[in-house]
Amino acid sequence: MGFHSLVFSIIAVFSFSALAHAWDVHLPETALEESLILVDKGKNEFFYLEKHGEKITRLHYPSIHGENEGDKQVEGDLKTPEGVYFVRGKIQVPLDFEMYGNHAYVLNYPNPIDILRGKTGGGIWIHSKGNPISGQRTQGCVAIDLEDIKSLDKYLKAGTPVVIAEGIQSSFHKEKELEERHGAAGLGQNAAGSAKASEEVAPAAASALSEAEAERLGQTENLGANALEVVEEKEENAMAGSLLASDSSVVSEEENAVQSGQDTSVRHFENSDETEKPQAQEQKEVVYADNSNDADFIRQATYDWNNAWSARSQEFFDFYDQEKYSKTCGSFAGFKANKQGLFSSLAWIYIAVDDVEVLEGPDYFVSWFKQLYVAPNHKTEGIRRLYWLKDDSGNYKVVAMEWLPRAVGLEHSLTEKVKNTAPEFIEKWRLAWEQADIDAYTAFYSKYAVQDNRKGLEQIAAQKQDLWSVKKPQKVAFSDMSMSMEKEGLKIRMIQEYQDNKGYRDKGVKTMILHPQGDSWVIFKELWHRL
Repeated sequence: MGFHSLVFSIIAVFSFSALAHAWDVHLPETALEESLILVDKGKNEFFYLEKHGEKITRLHYPSIHGENEGDKQVEGDLKTPEGVYFVRGKIQVPLDFEMYGNHAYVLNYPNPIDILRGKTGGGIWIHSKGNPISGQRTQGCVAIDLEDIKSLDKYLKAGTPVVIAEGIQSSFHKEKELEERHGAAGLGQNAAGSAKASEEVAPAAASALSEAEAERLGQTENLGANALEVVEEKEENAMAGSLLASDSSVVSEEENAVQSGQDTSVRHFENSDETEKPQAQEQKEVVYADNSNDADFIRQATYDWNNAWSARSQEFFDFYDQEKYSKTCGSFAGFKANKQGLFSSLAWIYIAVDDVEVLEGPDYFVSWFKQLYVAPNHKTEGIRRLYWLKDDSGNYKVVAMEWLPRAVGLEHSLTEKVKNTAPEFIEKWRLAWEQADIDAYTAFYSKYAVQDNRKGLEQIAAQKQDLWSVKKPQKVAFSDMSMSMEKEGLKIRMIQEYQDNKGYRDKGVKTMILHPQGDSWVIFKELWHRL
């Protein structure tokens, strides 16, 4: 699977004038890869941008926002928030037509950073009005004209990122905006016309919903079927059941060719089916400090965070600001204890990531991506968001995490990994075995691997070294291989033919359990039965 990455690098500039904390953004050429909404409060402009190869779809409309200027701080201040937000979904229930028109899209204000900064309120939408918007204001929402939001409807979807700022500059978002047309609506033409015809229309506030009422109306049950709702991730703590019971009567093909008397007392485990435990690692500080392009650091940190999770590494927890995470997502101590329990009990975790995107808000970053999580106890896929802030030492840390379960098309990735990498892994292991290369051979096994009645890598290596000092493999061949992903890992079954340089030969059924490890695999269990 190719990893497609998207980085939005936005340089935040704060203006400490009469508009306290107003946020201006400058977007580089690379800021657009898929879709993006830009709301320029200072110029009352609304842009929807969507990229298809080299072609950019640009929808450009006049817009209005809250009655009061500046960044929203508290419920009822009639200000429109500034920052990075996401469309949660479209409201499906009828609305007051004069106030909201017949289309409204709910944004995820307050986002986790807003919560950390003590901002209150809610019910922030993108909507329209029953009359042309010119001369009107909102209670804090963003509004465009009826015909404009109608033309936008076929483009806008749940999960679309929205940047709202006092001012927005880029080299691409206004390019040729008046020359292109999309659908029934001209880019800004029809909206400008409706605005001109409505200069004398006064605000109609009598039927306005309060922020609390608007927030309740924007709950999931009132949104479309494809709405993205942030939910707490549920992970079952049950360990995977044993797929293959240890059988002390099983004898390997090579043990038939070596004299008895081998010491098998080395480092027995209390349970032959003990799951592999991550090796203890020296804890290292994960640092992503100031750089000329912080967005690149956040993008790489997002991949590193996923890799640490997949590896069940203690470094996973170093990515977090524990105090701030506890304020946005609940007790970090509880989160860590739960994850550590899973890391020690789960034999393996497989994570696939695609379409990593990064946006910079006012003094924070948010990265989001498609993710597939598969483990013996659980399988899920969806959109994950990470919110990043600098800590007191100037290092970026995760302060909040959002999980939006939905089909994102990554389920095939594990199938592709099995199909493309497992046979190659088995062939490299076979060659190391056939060549009696003990270092290369043992590198394919986990530290806690089980090989017939040998338990642990030390016993596996000792048995092979003793055997190969007397008789070396001459031929190792496999046929009729079958593979299936099961709770204990990737199960491989095949016919094996073995011959050594002293004339011994046998044939049997080899069954193996592989665990995902990075881009490859590691052998966790290996059993052989003579035919």
